Parts: sequence; structure tokens; C-alpha cells
Amino acid sequence: MVLLNILGILLVSFLLFVLLYALAGLLCFTIPVNKRYQNIKRDVDIYVVSNGVHVDYVIPSISPYFNWKKVLDDRHYATHFTEQTYLGVGWGDRGFYLEVDEWKNLKPRVAARAMLVPSPTLMHITSHAELPKDQKRLETIHLSADQYLQLCNYICSYFQEKDGAVIHLPGAGYTDNDNFYEARGQYHAFTTCNYWVNRGLIRIGVRAPIWSHGGGGIFYQLRKALPRPVAEAKRV
Repeated sequence: MVLLNILGILLVSFLLFVLLYALAGLLCFTIPVNKRYQNIKRDVDIYVVSNGVHVDYVIPSISPYFNWKKVLDDRHYATHFTEQTYLGVGWGDRGFYLEVDEWKNLKPRVAARAMLVPSPTLMHITSHAELPKDQKRLETIHLSADQYLQLCNYICSYFQEKDGAVIHLPGAGYTDNDNFYEARGQYHAFTTCNYWVNRGLIRIGVRAPIWSHGGGGIFYQLRKALPRPVAEAKRV
């Protein structure tokens, strides 16, 4: 009987946590940071993409402002970095990345461990010859050169290094065009892969939700950052 009572308390506590977690996400969804940012043409275009669950940055591999070949060895990729190549950049739970190749193969054990127990992380880099077309959502973000450099520095700060070089995990990628690298930081329910993307946007002055464990808030606030037509602006 005592054991059943304990299990019942744990179950109710877990369900209450899930409910409050979801409600907090919905509330923060609507609260913007960098409210005055307008997504108008600037020096560099980057993108945020989502498969419906996970959000990545997509950035130019080489630009006049930053060359990712100085950080990553493009010989590890079938598509070498050129001025026409993009890099998908994500940060996330080590277990998710290495044990779940597709979302349909996600095991409850892996999900529970990632969300409830602070876990080690990896950087995931994918080389794209063109913008990815297999994603459910893609949004363009216009950055100044300074903002883009800030974003690159933010991304670089999450790579673990050894002897001044990032730590590559050979053979861990899903295809011949993506790779994993040891990362800094721990993953848990309040510091998710999408939180990481959102935090980077806030750091560089882009409009974003105050906190986002999912991707919906990121895209919602980016749409709000689109400049309004002149006629509409005059009516306000």
C-alpha cells in the first residue's frame, strides 16, 4: 500500500510538472525580447529551420565575415564548404543525437533521461549544398555583419576543444554530410536544443520569445518582426 501511494504521488507530480511546463511555454511564447527588431534586409541572411520538433540554424559556410573552414575540417563532409554551401547547426542531448536517428525510433527512456536528468551534449553540423527543402518550417533572418559575427562567436563558444581544435566524433553522423562534435553545456527540460537557438537570437538582438522549450515561439516572434506595410503602420 505504501509503495502504491508513493507511485501515485510520483505520477501526479510528474503530470503536474508536464502541465506547468506546457503552460509556462505557452505564456513565454507570447512575451518578446528585442521587440524593436525588424527583420529587414541587412548584410547576411541566416535561417532557422524546424522538422516540427527540433530547430537548427542554417548559416553560410563561407562569407566575407566568417569562414567556418577555420573551425571545422570540411574534409569530413562529402559536400565541401564553398560560397554556395550552407551549414545546419544544432546543439542538443548526446543520447538523443546518437541513439535516435528518426523521431519514430525515440524511446521513452531516452526522452525521460534527456528531459529530467542534466545530460552531456553535442554539436551537430550538416553541410547543405542548398537550403534544406525537407523541413516543415524555414524562416529567413536578416543580420548585420556585427550580429552575424556575434552569432558565430556564440556557436563557437559551445564547441569543446582539445589542443585548440574542436573535438570531432568520427563515424557518428547519420550521413556522409553531417558530423557530431563534443559540446559544452548540459541538456535538460529548461535548457533544450530549441532554447539554445532562441538564446542565441536574443544574444544578437533578434526578436524572440523570452523563453522557448519548443520551436513555435521562435517562429511566432520572427513573424511579428516582419515590417508592416506603410498603410497599416499609419493606421496604428
